[in-house]
This record gives sequence, C-alpha cells and structure tokens, in this order.
Amino acid sequence: MHRPLTYVYIDGFNLYYGCFKDRNRPGLARYKWLDLEKFCDFLFPKNDVVKIKYYTADVSSRPPDNRQGDRQKAYLNALSRLPRVEIVKGHFLGPKVVRMPLCDDNGRYQGKTITVLKTEEKGSDVNLAVDLLHDGVQNLYECAIVVSNDSDLLSPIRIVRREYGKKIGLASPHTKASIQLSQNVDFHLRVTEKALSLSQLPDHINIGATVISKPDNWR
Repeated sequence: MHRPLTYVYIDGFNLYYGCFKDRNRPGLARYKWLDLEKFCDFLFPKNDVVKIKYYTADVSSRPPDNRQGDRQKAYLNALSRLPRVEIVKGHFLGPKVVRMPLCDDNGRYQGKTITVLKTEEKGSDVNLAVDLLHDGVQNLYECAIVVSNDSDLLSPIRIVRREYGKKIGLASPHTKASIQLSQNVDFHLRVTEKALSLSQLPDHINIGATVISKPDNWR
C-alpha cells in the first residue's frame, strides 16, 4: 500500500492550549514533554511523514511563573535533536497593561473591568499558512496534515486541496474539531491521550557534553 509523502504542520500554541491547558482534561498536562516524531508516526501510520514543522514563539518568564521561558527553552532544545522536526518561530507583542471585562467561568460578564498584563503572539498562524501554500506549490508533499483547530487556516487548506490537488488531513488538539476545517479536509481525527502518553521524550537527553532534562514540574 502506498504511503503518501507527508508534511505535518503543528500550531504549537493551539496544541498547548487545546490539550495541556484544557481544564476539562487536566490529566493531559503531564504529557508536555512530547516527542513530535513519535507523536506523528503514531497518529498517522498510513502516511510517510518526512517533515514536521512546529510553529511557536519564545515566551518570556514573568510573574507568577518565572520559569516558563526556561521550560520552553529546554523543550525546544530537545526538539532540535529530532531530524524531521523544524522549529518555526513567530514573536510576542507586549506584555502591556490593559483593561478588560471580568467574566465568570461560563463567560458571563460581571459588570466591571479589571487591569491585566497582556501578551499577544504574532506570526505562528501566518507562518503555518504560508508554508502550507509554499510547500504545496513546490510539490514537496503529496499529503499535508495540520495539527490545529484554528479556522483562520481554512483558506490555505482550501487552496492547496482544490487548486493543487493535495490531500489534506486535520488533527484537532481540542475536544471539538472546527466544523469549518473538518468539512474541508480529506480526513480528520482528534489528538488522544493515548497518542500523547506513548510519544514522550526521554527524561534526560544527551547532546554531546550537554544534558537536556525534562522540567521537574512536567513529571
């Protein structure tokens, strides 16, 4: 059986907030030390995954979590040893002080605003969309799989599928996949706890004389 030459495009922040920060699935947080090669090979066994592009941005350590940037740096260093993984970075704007509406856990407005420290990530979705289009036009893949639930990616998905005849798959990190995206791809699935749990990096990784260790509070 032919296994199509496949590129996987992972929206890192969408994966993070869809799985590891989901309040309804708190048990998934322990799987942040994710081996993206094992992860993709497990999820897509019928595809020949030759390239995995991971879109993210450098986070800054700031209160109340002053080690967030250190943990991300360790993880990105660990990913850099995986030969099929390419890390593509956007950037953050801020932080800046803004006033925003206060709501309860159900999204109901509480009648007042509060001051918050806000950062905004820029570039990841645009970088992913551009690469998906560019790589398709350059005929680098037969099949592309997008790991995201961001409906802003609908247009480039439609273009490479309809105009360039590429097979497109979707793996949603969220409990409910975007209806817009799932209706415009050839196949779709949801990221499962089993896929995450079976796709973990070693706790300690040797790179020459350097040892990269899984952050203590990720254990």
